[in-house]
Amino acid sequence: MKQSLKSLCLHFLVLVLAQKSVLAQNSPPANVNVDSAKMTELSPVVSVLGTVVSQNDSKIAAEVSGRLTSLSAIGARVAQGDVIARIDDKQLKIQLREEKANVLNSKARLRFLEAEVVRKKQLFKQKLSPETEFDKTRSERDIAQGDVVVAQARLDKTKQNLAYTQLKAPFSGIVTQRIANLGEYVENGSAIIRLVEIANSEASVFAPIVAFQFLKEAKQLSVESPLGSGYAMIKAIVPVANARSHLMEVRLDMSTFDWPIGLNFKAQVANGPSEMLLAVSRDALVLRRDGASVFRVNENDQGVIAERIAVTIGAGMGGLVAVTSTDSSKSIQAGDLIIIRGAERLQDGQSVVIRKNNHELISHDSRTKSKTPDKKGNQ
Repeated sequence: MKQSLKSLCLHFLVLVLAQKSVLAQNSPPANVNVDSAKMTELSPVVSVLGTVVSQNDSKIAAEVSGRLTSLSAIGARVAQGDVIARIDDKQLKIQLREEKANVLNSKARLRFLEAEVVRKKQLFKQKLSPETEFDKTRSERDIAQGDVVVAQARLDKTKQNLAYTQLKAPFSGIVTQRIANLGEYVENGSAIIRLVEIANSEASVFAPIVAFQFLKEAKQLSVESPLGSGYAMIKAIVPVANARSHLMEVRLDMSTFDWPIGLNFKAQVANGPSEMLLAVSRDALVLRRDGASVFRVNENDQGVIAERIAVTIGAGMGGLVAVTSTDSSKSIQAGDLIIIRGAERLQDGQSVVIRKNNHELISHDSRTKSKTPDKKGNQ
């Protein structure tokens, strides 16, 4: 009984496979895009998180105390040297006039005492005045000279404080936050505005410390975010790891990317030596319940058909991934045409029509005729 049940199941399986083969052969040709498999140098990589940051992200603080009379709006773009906030300067202007008067008074007293020193010196030489009088006048003159220096320093300080009532942008950027509001009284040293430079952005990536030796040899990293992908140049590697996470910081130059500050992305960091491997486009991978596979385009008596090849996935870098056929009779060679679009519902042995681009694939342009492809993918 058990033997007959096994035979029945085996017969049913053969019928199902035969039916699938017939359906694949009778199905209309599928439109596909192809790309060539190639031998290339790949390294095992690990995907790490990164964040776009600004070279300058500063909280601009008040340098004098006073009431805020004007403040740049959130989102305002300012150039270096532009006034981004103003503090009430009425009291400092009054103090400035007072300090100027003090300078005039001290200089006038100094001129008087200098003349007194000359007169007392003559009297002392003629023995008409004691030496103590001459010494006293000379001492008062020296003190008056110091008073002039002090008065001038106070005047300069008041001028500087008056200039500080206008907060100027130390670099070009965008106002991202008002820490204080218009009309508030702010103290010296209290933060008023957060200014972020957006012209020359960079990225902070935390990579495993074990990848240090491979990062030293790399010049750029592959990065990917919801806004796109590309390669970013390495600006600096900080070979100091956190004791708990064992991660070190890597800085990337993001000036060629139009990505906003604070955007999170993924970066591919090599964590092993590079090798020459057979690679295909990541888009060629077809992931199903029975495992990963790719479809190779072959030509036979029935025309151009798709051949499904089960593969194991190896190291990947950028848009390429290394693959190895699990069936020695269906090994993939460099130059083989691998389907990169249109393989999601393909069956093994199904006829295909190679389209030149994705537009033709979607629009099913009937004017594009199927031709026998060569190893380079030309028709």
